[in-house]
Amino acid sequence: MQKITFILLVTFPVFLFSQNKKEYSSLLIPPELRENSNAVVRRQQIEFNVETLGKAVFKEYRAVTIFNEKSNYDKMVVHYDPSNKLGRIKGNVYDAMGNLVREIEKKEINDQSNIDAASIYTDSRVRYIDVDYTDYPYTVEFEYEMSYTNLLFYPGWQVNEFNASVQLATFIISLPPNIQLYHKSVNLDIEPIVGNQKGSQLFTWNIENVNAVKYEPFGPVASELLPSVKVSPSLFEAENYSGSMSSWSDFGHFMNKLMAGRDELSPAMKANVKELTAEAKKDREKIDILYRYMQKNMRYVSVQLGIGGWQPFDAMYVEANKYGDCKALSNYMKALLKEAGISAYPVLTYRGYNPPQIAEDFTKPAFNHMLLHVPSEDYWLECTSTSDPPNYIGSDNADRNVLLITEAGGQIAHTPKYTTSDNLKANIVLIDIQEDGMATVNLSSKRKGLLQEWHRFAKSYYSEEDIRKQMIEAIPLPSFTLDELLLNVSADTPVAELNYTATVQRYASKAGKRLFIPLNAVNPFSDIPPANEKRIHPILAEHSYLEKDSIVLHLPIGYHVESMPPAENFLESDYGNYSLHIFQDKNNLTVLRTFEVKAGRFHAREYQAWRDFFKEVAKFDGSKLVLVNKT
Repeated sequence: MQKITFILLVTFPVFLFSQNKKEYSSLLIPPELRENSNAVVRRQQIEFNVETLGKAVFKEYRAVTIFNEKSNYDKMVVHYDPSNKLGRIKGNVYDAMGNLVREIEKKEINDQSNIDAASIYTDSRVRYIDVDYTDYPYTVEFEYEMSYTNLLFYPGWQVNEFNASVQLATFIISLPPNIQLYHKSVNLDIEPIVGNQKGSQLFTWNIENVNAVKYEPFGPVASELLPSVKVSPSLFEAENYSGSMSSWSDFGHFMNKLMAGRDELSPAMKANVKELTAEAKKDREKIDILYRYMQKNMRYVSVQLGIGGWQPFDAMYVEANKYGDCKALSNYMKALLKEAGISAYPVLTYRGYNPPQIAEDFTKPAFNHMLLHVPSEDYWLECTSTSDPPNYIGSDNADRNVLLITEAGGQIAHTPKYTTSDNLKANIVLIDIQEDGMATVNLSSKRKGLLQEWHRFAKSYYSEEDIRKQMIEAIPLPSFTLDELLLNVSADTPVAELNYTATVQRYASKAGKRLFIPLNAVNPFSDIPPANEKRIHPILAEHSYLEKDSIVLHLPIGYHVESMPPAENFLESDYGNYSLHIFQDKNNLTVLRTFEVKAGRFHAREYQAWRDFFKEVAKFDGSKLVLVNKT
């Protein structure tokens, strides 16, 4: 790290309205910055000036040349709340040559509550601009300032988005000498210039001519590929609480402060816990009983106010009001278990697909959700769900680093990964085909793990009519009538059972004396990855699963098999396995199909082979049987 002492007069860019910016002419962009770029950041400067443990000012200026409608840089979105006050957002639009087109008008700046469907109240708001201009290329210029009085976290620096390059950018942090700044550059070979200015420490990162990172489907998460700078303070203050980011253990201690004394139940609820678990002989039985009690009696509602984004309502509040957010419900479940003599730890996680990476060697919280872990049983509980079975946390919480909040502080752990045997779809299909091509299809399906999640959600939250509509859209049969539909989910295991009967008017296509019949119209694979001859990034196959199909085709009388695929078909690879076996017995043709998809991380040079495997699966699944009437 380069360390020097100097005086740097930091001047935040100021708009000169009604003025051209010839330096933002698109003709001045180097050719290498145009490659794979939907936009080029011409200039960005971010300043974060920490005045005290709990007070700071954030400023950002950026000018971006936009080439097409695929870029999101024509938008400016800023979140704020009463403790983080936002000043005016300013902006300009310039044409391809850098001539001023117009200033962003006040009416173009939208301001609305940041409330979502699960929240009943939040003091968070969002101010945003969506520039309505399509004469490409053009340059948009934004500037805003935010005053912080709640410094739970320091903002990091995401240098660019996918398919955007950077011409010139600066990230500056100043802070008092009593606060140590931890920093980590990711996908960026740069260290800050460290100096002093008017008694404050000064950290400055300067970059220029950073090429775009191309987005590719099925690639690693953005935080693994895009350049960024992470920062965390040794000391911070949020409302009346102080803490440290010196280690995950220290941050866990801060969370313990927020949660201290909030897991007490009323005397009536304590008595209820004893009554509910009186007959249970093992701790696992007690956990299941209390989890189901919570699911039945409490509902998820988010209330986000200030530090409440991290601090749960106390257990008696949840008990009295019958609702809480993920933190409050996890804390309430923890209180129930404590009363039953079972210890449990709150778990901070990022819920959703493509979670940011949580590194063990750098304390930078990137969490949006809370679970509960029972260490004695290695049990994980999703406390916001009213329908999940115990010890099932779902695909959007699985297989990622999380933070356990233990008595000794924070501790990095990893949530369960659902394997091939956990994720199963087993179909038994009976298809009665008529001479005119019409068919009756009867399906009985058992789905486990990740492959049952939609069905469980639908059973809990959709009406029977809505489930029927959704299933009609999801079933891949050609134009059909859904005669019967039955969906059931298990309360104890992540299993769903689906049964339906459908009438398909043209299941088989007829040509003269011949019928052309699809071997697998009920569960065909067709999601072939897109072509990519110059793959750059590794392939990330997140989930493994197994499909087993037994399809019995009852053929019309008088028809005989004229042609069909080979009786045995196999595909074996590092990416999955596939088999298709065909048996005939009089007027019945039985198709046994297995399809296994393997999770894994594969080198970019394997992309074509990986894609070819799925192309072959789709080819086999699209096979047809040809019958001929010889009467």
